[in-house]
Amino acid sequence: MIDAALLFFINVLWAAAYPMAKFAISGGVPSVTLAWARWAIAMLLLPLFARAVLRVSLRLPRSDLFRALGLGALALGLVHILVFVGLKYTTAVDATLLLAAEPLVMAVMSVLLLREGMSRRAVWGMVLGFAGAYLLINRGLIPPLNDRGTLIGNLLVALSVLVEGTGTVLSRGLTRRYSGIVVLFWESVGATLALAIPAYLFWAASPAVPSSAALGAVFYLGMVNSAFCYAVWFVLMERHHVGNMGVFIFVQPVFGALMGVLWLKEPFGVYTAIGSAMVLSGVWLTTRPTVEERAQRCATDTLARR
Repeated sequence: MIDAALLFFINVLWAAAYPMAKFAISGGVPSVTLAWARWAIAMLLLPLFARAVLRVSLRLPRSDLFRALGLGALALGLVHILVFVGLKYTTAVDATLLLAAEPLVMAVMSVLLLREGMSRRAVWGMVLGFAGAYLLINRGLIPPLNDRGTLIGNLLVALSVLVEGTGTVLSRGLTRRYSGIVVLFWESVGATLALAIPAYLFWAASPAVPSSAALGAVFYLGMVNSAFCYAVWFVLMERHHVGNMGVFIFVQPVFGALMGVLWLKEPFGVYTAIGSAMVLSGVWLTTRPTVEERAQRCATDTLARR
């Protein structure tokens, strides 16, 4: 239950990432520079946590070190470029719906690449969660046909979902053998290195001087969303199937919609209520222990009392 609560909590925090990123970009921080800064901040903070709290070494064998660096460059670095460029050529509705498909990609890839099976209940929870996210994003059964994104924009966002979902699953292969914090640290190094030159070019080409509030948003994204939330996610990947963890990502559209209602005074319609209920039901269905798990837990408790 504690792990499920942590997954729920970090996805609530992640729900604020896009509004905070938009705030930083509108305040004068170039998009790719923002992506670089997030991971540069995380790269500096994660070793402190690894050594001071977990007391684990940051060393990895050379082959796995290069693998982690490559995964970071692609799944944490390239992904941001694909998303930011894709958003210029598509609509917010299309992009959000495509990004909501990431748990499905993670579930499929975890089966194909890691041979991690999913229970029938987890599959239905995933389907229910995606259907709820669809209703939340479109606010109805039929999307607004007069506001469709271009093909190239949708393809770029879809490619980012495929890369990030696959990268997350491959990272699970590393967290089976090493501390998730160590794996995340080296992936953040890979992302920081991969984004360094593009970030500088975007920064040099920008005439705007970032506001202090925009810089505050950058530090929030780096410390909270990139360092803390990803650290929790990677630590939990050490002991949980990534396909089952992915269903919690559907929580993000729920709280994104609630933030719109509370902060932007957007209407709380019937589809918002139904979609939110479906997402939360999907999360509950996926995390509810099976009969076998309850029996095993009961047997373990019985042996512990003897």
